[in-house]
Amino acid sequence: MKKEDLILFLPPFLWGWTFVIVKNGVSNYDPLSFIFIRFLFSIIFLVPLIYYFKVKITKNIFLKGFILGVLLFFAYLFQTIGLRYTTPSNSAFITSISVIITPFFNFFVSKSKIKTQTFFAIILSLIGLYFLFGGDFQKINIGDILTFICAIFWALHISFIGHFSLNEESLSSLFVQLWVVFLFSSISILLTNKTILPIPKNSLLDSFIVAIFATIVPFYIQIKYQRRENTIKTAFIFSTEPIFANLLEVIFLGPIYTIINYFGMILIFFSSLIAQRD
Repeated sequence: MKKEDLILFLPPFLWGWTFVIVKNGVSNYDPLSFIFIRFLFSIIFLVPLIYYFKVKITKNIFLKGFILGVLLFFAYLFQTIGLRYTTPSNSAFITSISVIITPFFNFFVSKSKIKTQTFFAIILSLIGLYFLFGGDFQKINIGDILTFICAIFWALHISFIGHFSLNEESLSSLFVQLWVVFLFSSISILLTNKTILPIPKNSLLDSFIVAIFATIVPFYIQIKYQRRENTIKTAFIFSTEPIFANLLEVIFLGPIYTIINYFGMILIFFSSLIAQRD
């Protein structure tokens, strides 16, 4: 295994870790305020990179970044609120279904053909969800539903990234997207009369951690190393995110899943791999 392959395993590991951290961060703090603090830190840490790489933001990049930022805001909003009511592993595996939904949005956004294997992946993921909830869909809670809505917005985000072809504009587009998420979270807080202060110590620390290790670092690695690797190989590596989420949840929160639940997770994992095959 090459050095680049090993480095590319770091983003899904960090993103997997995020589910546990965010779950802790919003346990006694408003999710919207948590998003505000998280992306405030993210922007602060990204500014030096913008100056270092002498990134320029054109009108075209701004418009594309704005659209992606709106989708990103709603993805993070539903995911963060959902984590208040569901488990980190459920959140991670349900979010990973975005990979399966993406081809359908690609069909409308970029006129891309939907492959036959995508339909098989959908059936497999639905069976996986059935077992993930212990063979009883009545066990689905509001957090799981919100996370599924999050997966829809992630799928839209992925589709528009592919449509916009931002390979050479990744860092500048990311900066615009983070600003949009920060702006929308600020407006939402004002409209809903939420209060940011006081910030619990654990929420402040968790937002600081995810801003660096689940936003800036993984996105920077993805931008720098993904271009050097095969797309299918990268997709496979990134599909390990929910596996890392489950491992870290078990380590920090203890085992709470049955063999049936794990069977469902395995089916969802393989359905995402099938959906990404050429």
